[in-house]
Amino acid sequence: MNIRSIEASAFRLPNRRSFKWAGLNVELGGFVLVRVTTDDGLVGYGEATPLPDWGGDWGRRSGETLATVISLVNEIFAPALVGTDPTAVTAARRAMDRLVIGNSYAKCAVDIALHDLWGKSVGLPIYRLLGGAVRDSVPVAHMIGLMKESDATHEGIAAVADGVRALQIKGGVDAERDIRLVRTLRQELGAGVTLRLDANQGYGHAKQARQVVDRLTDAGVDLVEQPAAGLAFMAEVTATARVPIIADESCWDVADALEVVRYRAADCISIYLAKAGGFVGARAVAGVAEAQRIACDVNGSIESAIGNAANTHFALAHAAVSLASVIPISAPEGAHPYAVAGRYYEDDVISEAFRVRDGAILPLNRPGLGIEVDEARLARYRCS
Repeated sequence: MNIRSIEASAFRLPNRRSFKWAGLNVELGGFVLVRVTTDDGLVGYGEATPLPDWGGDWGRRSGETLATVISLVNEIFAPALVGTDPTAVTAARRAMDRLVIGNSYAKCAVDIALHDLWGKSVGLPIYRLLGGAVRDSVPVAHMIGLMKESDATHEGIAAVADGVRALQIKGGVDAERDIRLVRTLRQELGAGVTLRLDANQGYGHAKQARQVVDRLTDAGVDLVEQPAAGLAFMAEVTATARVPIIADESCWDVADALEVVRYRAADCISIYLAKAGGFVGARAVAGVAEAQRIACDVNGSIESAIGNAANTHFALAHAAVSLASVIPISAPEGAHPYAVAGRYYEDDVISEAFRVRDGAILPLNRPGLGIEVDEARLARYRCS
């Protein structure tokens, strides 16, 4: 079995409501679909959710767009990988790294599609290819975007009413607002719900960030994600914080993970398949985290069902992923199991909804990604 073709195209899903975070200047919901076809007719699907204005500490990672990902996949990766074995996922990643520096989102989309093909070719779901499940389900943390305090409070209460037990609260623009919101949600929801404030590097230098984290802790926060930019500032905050600090923008790949450990820059790591360039790179990050007893979650940019399926398989198979993960619960229009929790889009490109129980995603047990991509829906949402 060899790769016959690799094709990338764009699609966009309708949002349930606008979701923003500090520094994000575009609307979520735009995706690159990568379709890899083999010479015996198997099809693997991958996805990228690129953002032009998100690039790690101090802008050291380049933002990517739908257009740049499509161009790289169609013009550079496809000619190099056509004719090769689609199950040779590590070799494919090495080949892409030789061809292009960075551009991890484009590499991730191809990597996911190859893993989908690998699973389909041997009749196994991806999480079993990764070593098998280490948990029965993946607890979801519902993301509350930057919005009015009253709207954010209602969003959080509704998500918990649906069944999730963790919230990721976007902040970092106005610290006073963030503190008030955390205090309100803690009073409304009680002690049994995990509140995680994601500042997206928004609290400035280390001294200021330490002060804000201290006040958030008093207000009832359980974890704070990326309060400042850079390993030096993050290490200063982590050293004095009374709650765990999560590295997101500061940790993309395995080299970054080693630096986080070296500088004691965080207590936890937020793993993105996209930041690490797909399963191959993300597994290396998880390996470092597990060896160092660093708790992780799986996070992303609110993917469609293709990316969400990949994230779910990864979370199922890695012991380090012990925190509730910001993975949307994907479903076609009219079939979502929840009114709010994990629901960011009004429709998706699959035929059946993800199965959930008590705010957690259950394993996807069919081969590969374990989903049935709805080609009619893909055509409906395709971008010109």
